Amino acid sequence: MKKVLVVVAAIALVAWVISWFWAEDAVATSAARPWPGGMGTLDAVADRLPPLQANDASVKLTALANALPKNEAVDDFVRREIARGELTIGEPPALPEVSAIRELLLREPIVWERHDGIGGNDETEAMRALQLTVARALVASALTKARANDPAAWEDLHAVWKLALSLDGHPQMMVQTAALSMARMINAVAWKMPLPAPAWLGELQERDNVRPLLEAFQHQTASYWEDGAQIFPTKWLATSVEHDRLIAEELFNATRCDVNARANELGTDLTSVWRRAFRYRAEREATANTLRVREGKSIETVSRCSDGGWTFDGTTLRFSREIATAAPDRPMPLVLRVKP
Repeated sequence: MKKVLVVVAAIALVAWVISWFWAEDAVATSAARPWPGGMGTLDAVADRLPPLQANDASVKLTALANALPKNEAVDDFVRREIARGELTIGEPPALPEVSAIRELLLREPIVWERHDGIGGNDETEAMRALQLTVARALVASALTKARANDPAAWEDLHAVWKLALSLDGHPQMMVQTAALSMARMINAVAWKMPLPAPAWLGELQERDNVRPLLEAFQHQTASYWEDGAQIFPTKWLATSVEHDRLIAEELFNATRCDVNARANELGTDLTSVWRRAFRYRAEREATANTLRVREGKSIETVSRCSDGGWTFDGTTLRFSREIATAAPDRPMPLVLRVKP
């Protein structure tokens, strides 16, 4: 009899604990709140992007990329030139042949297979690494040509931009951070390229990567919400979903470029991603202003960043504040020596 009472008490305790944490209605309510910028609710995320199959051009590009030799010297060269606030370009290492890759990217639209999950598996990570390897090889080629004042340098950068655009519509945060990295690489060396700048650079300058990153953030939260709501809809899940939605609202309305976002509760911590994405707004202005100086024009002193502005003393362009990012990020400086 005593054992039966113990079992009954244990069952009652478990039921009480479950009832305390179980919050199906609260989870549904938190997921039904719309995200900023017209992104809608979490249950609408899955319907936003239909399946997409890879095309032949992406298969060809993957094969060409896999043939590229692993070359840390190229990676170091690109990182060094991005981080160096001087107009002159240093001595490049031996570079791989990228003409076939460049021509393919400029000639054919690249369509990658679209996946539903949040990413992070070996296949996603390998493809991301491959795409960034291609981007760095093309940027290295552009820098080498620019060092010789060859206008064809812009074609290499244009190919990288085409590669970055091929990642549009892929909802994984890992994919969108790769697109951000490519755009930042292009922008960080574009001010060193031969004049005049091509028209497509204006498209890159006008595009803000915060929006696609916010959509990827919503996709990540929706994935965790969907799994949790089916298995164990707890008060903690409801609170975490709302916490991340409020982060998205704060970021959507942010006007500063020096941003310290709160850490999200679902998924990998994205605070460093937001810091890089908002700093990139100032980086684009740095490139636009240096190109204006090189063309003999006056700089735009007013910034879209509410926490800073630009000055030029005749030789050096300077943002009014530094915006540090964490390693391994090595961003372009916000102080650039444009003239000797």
